[in-house]
Amino acid sequence: MLAAGAGSRTQRGLHKLCCMAGFLLLFCTQVVAGNPNPWLIENALRFEGKRITSIGFQNVSSGSAVQPMRDSELSAILPFKPGSIFHEPDLHVALQNLYATGHYLQIAIDAADDADGVALRFLTTTAYFIGHVSINGVNAPPNRGQLFGVAKLRLGTRLDPADTSQAIDSMKDVLRENGFYNARIGSHVTYDPVTSQSAIHFDINTGKRARFERPVITGDNVSTEEIVKVSRWQRLYGLLGWQQVTEERVQNGLDNIRNYYDKRDLLQSQITLTREYNKATNTVKPVIHIDTGSRVAVRVTGAKISAAELKILIPVFQERAIDTELLEEGEQKIEQFLQGEGYFGAEASYSIAKNDDGRTTTITYTVARGQRHRFVYLGISGNRYFSSATLRERMYEIPAQFPRYPTGRFSLTYLHSDEDAIKRLYSANGFPQVKVVTRVVDDLDGVRGHVGVYFTIVEGPQIRIADLSIEGAAPEDLAVLRQALASTRGQPFSGESLALDRENTLNYYYNLGYLAASFQYSVEPGYDANHVRLKYTIASGPRTYVRDVIVSGLQTTKRNLVLRRIELRKDEPLSLLEETDSQRRLYNLGIFARVNTALQNPDGQESYKNVLYDIEEASHYTLNVAAGAQIGRIGGGTTSLDNPAGTTGFAPRIAVGITRENFLGLGQSLSLQTGLSTIEQRAALSWFIPQFVSNPNLSLTSAALIDDTNDIRTYNARRREASLQLGQKLSRAYTLQYRLVFRHVTLSDLKIDPLLVPLLAQPETIGLTEISLIEDKRDDPTDAHRGVYNTVDLSYAPGFLGSQIQFGRALFRNSTYHPFGRSLVFARSTQFGIIEGSGPATNIPLAERLYSGGSNSIRAFPDFQAGPRDLVTGFPLGGNALFINNTELRFPLYGDNLKAVIFHDAGNVYASISEFSVRFRQENLQDFNYMVQDVGIGIRYRTPIGPIRADFSFSPDAPRFFGLKGTEQDYINGTATSTVQKINAFQFHISLGQAF
Repeated sequence: MLAAGAGSRTQRGLHKLCCMAGFLLLFCTQVVAGNPNPWLIENALRFEGKRITSIGFQNVSSGSAVQPMRDSELSAILPFKPGSIFHEPDLHVALQNLYATGHYLQIAIDAADDADGVALRFLTTTAYFIGHVSINGVNAPPNRGQLFGVAKLRLGTRLDPADTSQAIDSMKDVLRENGFYNARIGSHVTYDPVTSQSAIHFDINTGKRARFERPVITGDNVSTEEIVKVSRWQRLYGLLGWQQVTEERVQNGLDNIRNYYDKRDLLQSQITLTREYNKATNTVKPVIHIDTGSRVAVRVTGAKISAAELKILIPVFQERAIDTELLEEGEQKIEQFLQGEGYFGAEASYSIAKNDDGRTTTITYTVARGQRHRFVYLGISGNRYFSSATLRERMYEIPAQFPRYPTGRFSLTYLHSDEDAIKRLYSANGFPQVKVVTRVVDDLDGVRGHVGVYFTIVEGPQIRIADLSIEGAAPEDLAVLRQALASTRGQPFSGESLALDRENTLNYYYNLGYLAASFQYSVEPGYDANHVRLKYTIASGPRTYVRDVIVSGLQTTKRNLVLRRIELRKDEPLSLLEETDSQRRLYNLGIFARVNTALQNPDGQESYKNVLYDIEEASHYTLNVAAGAQIGRIGGGTTSLDNPAGTTGFAPRIAVGITRENFLGLGQSLSLQTGLSTIEQRAALSWFIPQFVSNPNLSLTSAALIDDTNDIRTYNARRREASLQLGQKLSRAYTLQYRLVFRHVTLSDLKIDPLLVPLLAQPETIGLTEISLIEDKRDDPTDAHRGVYNTVDLSYAPGFLGSQIQFGRALFRNSTYHPFGRSLVFARSTQFGIIEGSGPATNIPLAERLYSGGSNSIRAFPDFQAGPRDLVTGFPLGGNALFINNTELRFPLYGDNLKAVIFHDAGNVYASISEFSVRFRQENLQDFNYMVQDVGIGIRYRTPIGPIRADFSFSPDAPRFFGLKGTEQDYINGTATSTVQKINAFQFHISLGQAF
C-alpha cells in the first residue's frame, strides 16, 4: 500500500482519516517535482511494471466515492488509465496534478495486488471554499458592511479554520470602537460536500452600548469645561447625562477639539486620546492629553485675501504642520488664486518669524500682484490635423466671458496643463515628435493690461501602420478581432492604440472562457521612416467552462427570480462579461443590498469552475417622511370670492410614505404614499412589478388613489381612482406606456355661475384608455444641456368602460436643448393639447378639462390660472385646447453652481380649438382666447437632486376680467359687488428642477 498526503492548510477537527479494512493509511509530506518522497519510491518499486487493473476514488470526508471533480476531469489529469503499466514517476505526476486543482487537502494512495496486476485507489480529503457569510444581531453602528469588510472572508477562496477566528477578533475590535465592550460572537460553519461550499454564520450579542463619562484632560493651557463642551459628548449640555459611545462620535469630538484650537491659531496642537473602560458601570472615560504647541499666525501682505479663502489656499491649515513643502505649496496656490483674479504676473514668497518667548510663529506671505490683466485672446496656429475647435475643447484656459469669467481663466499652471493635453492628443494619433510652443503677449494690440496667449503647434511626422499581422488566433476569431482593433493598416500608430487593442483582445478571449489568454506585440520598421509593421501574438491558453452556478444568501427572494437573470449556463464557456453583466442585472432589481460574484477556487488548475453569486437582501421596508411648504399665489379664502386669481399664500406640507420592497419575494414593491397640506390631502397605494414576465423591457404598475384637493381655486375636487399601466422600453431613448384608468370625481365649493353647474360640475365616472410615447435623448434629465425630449399622450374615454362622458384627448410636447460654446444653452419647449367630446353630451366636465399656468408652463400665471374664466365670478374654468411655447437662454452666473436664465413664455388655454388665436392682445373683458406672453429672469442653484430655481416674470398683456367682491353667500343674496380684476403682471415661482 502507498500513501501520500499534502495541503498548504488543514482543517482541524473537520476531516479525520479512518482505518480502512484490509489496508493501513499513512501520512506523508507533500510530493514536490524533483524531490520525491523516498518512502513512496521504496514501496512503489514492488509494483513497478505491473499493469493497472483499476483506478478508484474515495472521499474520506463523506465516506462515499463522490469527488468535487467529474470522473472525466479526473481521468484527463491522470497520466495513466486502467490497462496502463504502473511506473513510480507517473504516481508523482498524478499527485501533483490533483493537488494543482486546489480541490484537495490530502490525498492517500492505496495500492493493492490484483490477480492481473495492481489496483489503485485515491483516498481524498476535500477542500472547502468560502460561500455565504451571514452576520446576525448587529446593532448599528457598526453596520454589517463594516463588519463584512474587516472579516476579510473573500468569496470563493479556500477556507481555513484560522480565518474564522481572525474574523471574530477583527469584528470585536470594531464593536469595541463603537462602545460594545461586552460583545460576544458565536460562529458555526455548515458544509455542502456536493458543491464544496461552506456557509459561515456569525451570531452577535452586542450587549449594551457603553456611554461616555467625564473626560480627563491633561496638558498646558487647557480648560477642562471648554473641552468637554466642544466635544459634544454630553447630552443637552449635560442635563441628560452622556452620549453613547460610537466611533463616529469619538472622531467628531476629537475634530471639534482640534477645530477649537485651530480657531485660536494653535495649528500645531497635538491631541492624543486613550480610552479607559469601566466594566462595572459600562462607561468609557476618554483620557485626552493636549500639547497646544506654539501659536501660528498666517498673514498676507500686498493683497487682500479673506480669512476663509486663506484657510483653503494654505495647506498649513489642513495639515496642521509647518514644513518647507507645505509653505511652498501655499505660495503656488496664492499665485494661482490671484492669477484667476486677473493678476497674471502675481508672485508670492513666505517668511517665518517667532516672537521673543517662542510661543508664536508668524508666517507672512508677501505678494507682488502686479498689474491686473484681462485674458482676451487665445490663438492656435500650426495645427493641420486637428481643428482649433477640437483643441479648444481640451483646454482649460478660457478668454474673458461675461459674466462667468470677467477677466478670463488663465494661469501658468493652466497653460502648462493645456500644453500637455494637446501633446497627449497628438501622441494618441501618431505624432510622437509633436511640439507645442506657447507665447504670452502682454498689452495686446497696445491695450494696457490685455493679454493674449498663442499656441504654436509643430506637429512633426505622423507615424502610420503599414501592416498588421496576428498570430495565434483561430480563423473564426480573426474576423471579430480585426473589427475591434484600433491599430489597422493605414491608421495612426500610438501606444494608446496598442493598449486599447490589448484590452479589447484579452476581453474577447476572457469572455469566451480563455481566462489565461495572453497578448504580446512587436514593432518593426515599415517601408519608410513614417510607417511601422505591427505583429500581435495571441496565446489563448486552456478554455474554462461553467461547472455550475451557485446562488447563496437568499431569504425571501424566489431563487428562479435570480437564476433567470444569470446568463451563465452549466457546461458552457465561462464568460467574465456575462458574469459581471448578470451581477448588474441583479442589482438593477433594486432589492439587493449586496451582490458579490466570484469564481470558486480561483487559483485552481481545472477546466470547470463553479460561479458564485452571494446575495444580501436589502431592507424590506422603507419609511420616508418629508416636510416642506408651498409658497405662491395660492391664497384666498375658501368662501371668499375676492381673489379669483389667488393671493400670496403659504401652504405647509408633510408627506409620509412606506414601501415594502421585494414583495412576495418576486422583486416587486408595494408602496403607500400620503401627503397632507392645506390645499391637498392624498393617499396613493401602488404595486410595481419591474421586468414583468421576466422581460427587462416591461414593467407593470397598478395603483389606487384617494385625493381631495383645491389647488384649482374654482372648486374642491374629491377623486377616487384606480389605474393599471404597462411600460415598455423600446430602446434607450424610446418608451411606450399603456394605461387603463377608472375614476370617480365629485366637486364641491363651486365658485361659478350656478347656471353652469348642471353642465360642468355633476359627479362623473370616467373610464380611460391611454397610450404614451416618450422620446428622451437629453444628456441630463434634471438639467439638460443638449438633446431632445418628445412626448405624445393619447386618451379616450369610451362608454363601454363605464364613462358617463365620452371624450378623446391628445397632448403633444417637443423640447430641444442646444449648447452654444462652453457655457450657453438655448432651450425651447412647445406643448399642444386638445380635448373633444364624442357622445351625446359634449360639454367636458370641469375636472377633465385642460388647465395650465405656473412654474412649469406659462409663468405669466399663477398655478392653473390660464384660460377661460367664469364671466361673473372670474374663477378659471379650464379649456378644451392648449398651446404653450417656452424659450430660455441659460448661462452661468457665478462659479460652477450658480446659473441664470432669461426666458420668454407664450401661450394659453383656449375654450376650444376653433377659438385658438395667436394674437397678443385681449379684445375685451370676456376675451380669454388670445396668446398671453411674459418675459423674465431666473436663478438656478445646482444641488445633488437637481437645480433649485426662482423665476420672476412680467406679462405686458396679463388678462383682465370681471369678478366679485364678497362671499359665496353674498353672491347668493345678490349683494356681491362686481369689479374689474386682473392677473398680476408680476409673478414669482420657486421650485425644484428646470422649468422644462
